[in-house]
Amino acid sequence: MDHSSSALPGCAPNTLWLTLVDHTPPLIIRSQLLGLTPDRALLCALPQECDLALFVPGTRCKLRALFEGETYQFETTIRQTIARQSHILLHEPAHIEPHHSRGYPRLRVHIPGILRPIREEGEILAVLPVMVTNLCPTGCQLTLQSETWPSISSLSVFLSCTLPGLAHRSKIPGTIEWIDAAPVLRLGIQFQFSPAHEPAWQDLHRWFTSQQAQLINTVI
Repeated sequence: MDHSSSALPGCAPNTLWLTLVDHTPPLIIRSQLLGLTPDRALLCALPQECDLALFVPGTRCKLRALFEGETYQFETTIRQTIARQSHILLHEPAHIEPHHSRGYPRLRVHIPGILRPIREEGEILAVLPVMVTNLCPTGCQLTLQSETWPSISSLSVFLSCTLPGLAHRSKIPGTIEWIDAAPVLRLGIQFQFSPAHEPAWQDLHRWFTSQQAQLINTVI
């Protein structure tokens, strides 16, 4: 087995952020890693409201979890569902590596805002206070309390905040690019502008122009 760490570091119960990448749109599910079976499968508990029909054996998953203060990420597939307990078994991942937030140049900020995770049907799942910690024209990184995030959501979010120097709130649509699974949750958001959100796009670019920022390598 090829992996950057020799094994999953520890197997105590731990929050596991599971993304069903083949679902349209992809879903993020806040599950619980319960431990390893004797043959090295990962035993995970799902939220009670999960539809087990989504967890077909062979379905691809991307996962992130926090172990001893460090976030690890890996990909695997579903091996089996255990319906009576809302548990699933995942195949042992072939590759496990630490996750590091991307460090491309962007402007450091400290802007309070509101993030709204959205269900695939467009339903708003929660209204969460967040802090935007850095910002570029294509996206941002932000922090929020981990326990406030809903158990199941799509990757789609809406961010509303007041950029420095403006008197109104900008409403910016985006998708979650990564989750850093720490007690204070960190998200990387890729903005998804459309003609309907032209005012927010203009706000952002006007603010960056005023900062005279060199906009290089601004991928999330």
